[in-house]
This record gives sequence, structure tokens and C-alpha cells, in this order.
Amino acid sequence: MDSSLPEWRSYFATTADSYDRLQPVLSPPYSKGLDMIVDLIPFDADDAFEFVDLGCGTAEPTVRVLEHFRHATGTCIDSEPEMLALARRKLVSYSDRIEVREADITSCDIQQCDLVFSAKTIHHVPPAGLPELFARIAGALRLGGCFVLYDAMSVGSHWGASVRQQASRLRQRHLQDAVASGVATQQEIDARVEYKRAMKAAGKDVEYEHSAENMIDAMIDAGFAEVAVVWRMFADAILLAFTPAEDT
Repeated sequence: MDSSLPEWRSYFATTADSYDRLQPVLSPPYSKGLDMIVDLIPFDADDAFEFVDLGCGTAEPTVRVLEHFRHATGTCIDSEPEMLALARRKLVSYSDRIEVREADITSCDIQQCDLVFSAKTIHHVPPAGLPELFARIAGALRLGGCFVLYDAMSVGSHWGASVRQQASRLRQRHLQDAVASGVATQQEIDARVEYKRAMKAAGKDVEYEHSAENMIDAMIDAGFAEVAVVWRMFADAILLAFTPAEDT
């Protein structure tokens, strides 16, 4: 472990209870993106289906899916024990419908299912790892299966200084409103931002700027029949992908 971050795990442990509260504060599109995952799942509320949440974190997307789809069952997969500890606590009331696994999404087996979704995780996967990951996801999905990918994605050359400035202004207003309403304190926000900066400096939080276009191409090559950008708010975007409805 890098000596500049001797307490990075203990720091997360002390802020674990505030993690879900602060994520929507630090990222204005976050809550809407999670809502959109549920809205885009191609099943009715009473349908029974199996899903996998890849890089589940604290399992906030999974909780929303289980609440809305009463007969859905699934598996949460993440490699971070602290995240999974939070996930297991939140999923206690759904223990008969969900399994929580500690595993690396870049190499783990993905069981056969009807739906895979992933929120704010794929940006940690290097570009060279995307084709194999998408191939495993496509291979795990049943005929006509669906993959919902929500993450930050780089944009084209028309994303200029004015758009970046407006995105920054939106975030600052969002943070100010959160502090003014008592949702978060400025000290909490500053501490989380500094922690993330230190993690990046120590090489503990590597992020890649995948473009939607590159990921779409990789998904098509991996065997998906249809892929499209279906929602975007500044850099945050959702890709919706389907495997072929019948064997080809």
C-alpha cells in the first residue's frame, strides 16, 4: 500500500455510512441515472427474471431493481470488501432473492441471466479489457438478453470550454444546495474530494475516459445485436444493448 495513504481503508470505513448520501451530492446526474436503469429494464413489474449487477458497490441499483420488480432474483458482484459489507446490510430483507459475491468483474464467471447492469464501474476497466468483458457479458445473457451500462463517457470535439464551464456551474450549484439544505456539510464534501484526489495520486483509483462510440463498437464485436446511447446528462450516459433474439 502506498505510504501516502496509510489509512485509506480505515478512512472509507469511517465514511461508509455516508457513502450513499454523498454520491448524489457529488454527482448531479447520479440519482437520475439510477432511476433510468430501472426505467430501461425491459420487463414488467410482475415478471420473473434473473439479473447480475456488475461492480455493485453498495448495491444501490440492485435495491431499486428488487423494490420495483418483485419477482426478480439476482447476483451482486464487486471486488471491494467494504462496499460489499454495506451491500449485504442493505440487502438483508431481500436475502431470499439475492446473492452477493466478492470477485473481480474483469475476470470472474458471470452466470446465465436475462439482464446485466453496471453503474459507475466500467470506467475503471482499461480499454484493452473491454472486449473480453463485453464478450463474457454477452455470453452470459440468454437470447434477447439486455445489458444496461451507466457510466461517465468521454464526448467528442464539440464538447468545448463553454459546455465544460456549464457542467462545472451545475455541479457547484448542486453542492451549494446540498449544504444549504443540510444534506451534506462542506467539510464532508471537501474530505471526500481530497480523499479521491489522494487515491488517484497514489494510483489506487485509476479511471479511463472511454467514449460511448468505442464501447458500442466493442459491444457489437462481442456479439450484441443492438447497442445505443439512450440517455445522457453531460458526461454521464447510459448504453442499452441486446443480444440476438434467436441463434444465428
